[in-house]
Amino acid sequence: MSLRAKLHLLVAALSLGLVGTMVYLSVGDTRRSVGEEITASSRIAQQLLSRLILVGSQDGLDDIAEYLRGLGRVRSNDIALYDTGGQVIYRSPEPTYKAGRSAPGWFAHLVQPTPQTRSIDVGRGGRLVVRSDASRAVLDGWDDMKRLLGVALMLFALANLVVYAVVGRALAPFERILRGLREMEQGAFHTRLPPLRGREAGAMGAAFNHMAEAIENSLAARREAAEAAARLDMQQELTRALHARIEEERRALARELHDELGQQVTAIRSLALAIAQRAAGDGAMRNAVQALTATSNQLYDSMHAMIPRLRPLALDSLGLVEAVADLVDDWRLRTTGIRFEAALAPLPGEPGDAVRIGAYRIVQEALSNAVRHARATRIRVNLAVTAGSLAIDVADDGIGMPEAPEQSGRFGLRGMRERVETLGGQLQIASRPGAGSTIEVRIPLHEGNPSR
Repeated sequence: MSLRAKLHLLVAALSLGLVGTMVYLSVGDTRRSVGEEITASSRIAQQLLSRLILVGSQDGLDDIAEYLRGLGRVRSNDIALYDTGGQVIYRSPEPTYKAGRSAPGWFAHLVQPTPQTRSIDVGRGGRLVVRSDASRAVLDGWDDMKRLLGVALMLFALANLVVYAVVGRALAPFERILRGLREMEQGAFHTRLPPLRGREAGAMGAAFNHMAEAIENSLAARREAAEAAARLDMQQELTRALHARIEEERRALARELHDELGQQVTAIRSLALAIAQRAAGDGAMRNAVQALTATSNQLYDSMHAMIPRLRPLALDSLGLVEAVADLVDDWRLRTTGIRFEAALAPLPGEPGDAVRIGAYRIVQEALSNAVRHARATRIRVNLAVTAGSLAIDVADDGIGMPEAPEQSGRFGLRGMRERVETLGGQLQIASRPGAGSTIEVRIPLHEGNPSR
C-alpha cells in the first residue's frame, strides 16, 4: 500500500472517528433532552388533569370525556378514559405534528426513556390513564441527527478530497525520488533529480544527486582502476616476455662466446706460440708474436669475464644457490676493503627459470649498487625460502640511501622493482643515513612461478 493511501486512510479513520464522536454526543444529548421533556410534560399533564378531575368530579364520565375532547392532544402524552367496565370512552387523537412519520426503531430504542404511566380514579367508577409518549420528541431528535449527520458526511467527503489532493501534491516529489531510485537500480547511475518542492523533499533530492554522483564517480574510478590493472598486467606480461627473450639471447650469446669464440681464441694463441717457436732468430717477428699472444690472452680473459655477466653458467648447471655463491665469491675476489658474507640456505626445490634468473639478477644489481654507491665495509646476502616465498635480503653498513632512491637517478633500483613486480613479488627498502640500507625481496613460489 502506498504512503498516499495510508495517509488518506488515516485521515479518513480520524474523520470517521470525529463523526462517530459527534453522533455519540448528539445521541446522548437527545436522550437527555427527550427524558427531560417527557418528565416535565408528564408531570404537568398529570397535575393539570388531577386538578381538573378533582374540580369536575361531580360531573359524569360523559362530561369528562367532552372536556377532554375539547382539550385535544397534550404533547408527549396519551390520555385514555375508561368506564367501570373497562371500555374506552375517550382516547387522545393522533398527533398532527409531523404526522405519518416516526424515527427508526433502533434510534428510538437508544434515546427513548422508559414510558411513564399514571392512573387517576375519577368519580362513578371511571379511570383516567395518562401515558407518556416520546415519539414526537424522538422524531425531532432524529431529524436533528440527520441534519447533523448530513453536514458531517459532506464535511467528511470534502475534507477527504482536499486531503487526498494535498497529500498527492505533497508526495509527488517523493514519487519522483522513487522513480529515480528505480532507474539507478536498473543501472542508470547518471540519473539526476530536478529541484523538488518542499524543504524535506528538496533535501532528499539534493542528497540523492550527491549519492548518484558519488556512485558514478566511484564506478568510474573502479573502471579506470580495472583498466589500469589490465594495462599493468599486460605490461608485466610484456616485461616477462621481454626479460625471457633477453635472457634467452644472453644465454645463446654466452654459449656462442664460450663454445665458438673461445675455441677460436684458443686456436689463435696456439698459432702464436707455434710462430714464436719458428721465429726464434727474428727479433721483429718475435716481438710481433708476443704482442699477438698478449692480445689473444687479453681477449680470452675479457671473453671469460663477459660470459658470467651475460648468463652465469653455474645457474643452469648447479642451481640458484651455487650461482649466487659464485657471484659473491667473484665480488670478494675483485673488491678490496669490503667484507662479503653470504647465508644461503638450501632450497627445497629449484625454482622455475624466470624466478631463478630474476633472483640472480636482483642479487647481482643489489651487490653492484652497494659496492658502487654505499661506501660500505660489510655486505651481507641472505637467501632462503620462507612461507612459500623466496626471500632475498642484501644489507650493507654504508651511508644509506636518499629518501626517494628510485627518483634520484638510481635506475637499478627501479629495474629491480619492475622485475620483482613482474614475478608477483614485493620489494622493500629500509635505509637510514649513516646506518646502511637493506633491500628485502619476497617472490612467491606459486603456480605462476613453479619449482621444477
